[in-house]
Amino acid sequence: MYTNCDATVILCRKLLRQAAWRLQYKVRIQRAREYIVSFDHEMGTSSFDTELISDMYVEELLEEIPWSRSRYIIQKIVIEGMTEKEVACELQITQQGVNKWKRKGLEALRKNLSNSCKQ
Repeated sequence: MYTNCDATVILCRKLLRQAAWRLQYKVRIQRAREYIVSFDHEMGTSSFDTELISDMYVEELLEEIPWSRSRYIIQKIVIEGMTEKEVACELQITQQGVNKWKRKGLEALRKNLSNSCKQ
C-alpha cells in the first residue's frame, strides 16, 4: 500500500518527467527552426580567396530574395548566428513574424536556385 507521502513522490516524479520531456521537445523544435549553416572556417581548409568568393556568393544569393526584410532576417539568423527571438526584439516584431519572413525568403531562394539548376 502506498502512503500519502509515496503518492506525492510518485506524482512529483511524473510531473518532473513531463516537464523534462516538454523542455527537450521545445529545444529540438528551436534547433530545427534555427539551424545555423556552418562553413569550414574552423577546419582551416579555406584560404582568403575561397572565403572572399564564398562571401560574395552568399551576398549574391541574398540579393535574389525580393524582400529586404527577409534578406535582413536570413542574414542575421543564418549567417551571423542570432536567434529568431533576438532578431524579433531588434526589429520590434513577434518571433512568429520573424519565422514567417525567414521561411518566405528561404522559399524564394530555393525556387531561384532550383530554376537556375534546371536551365
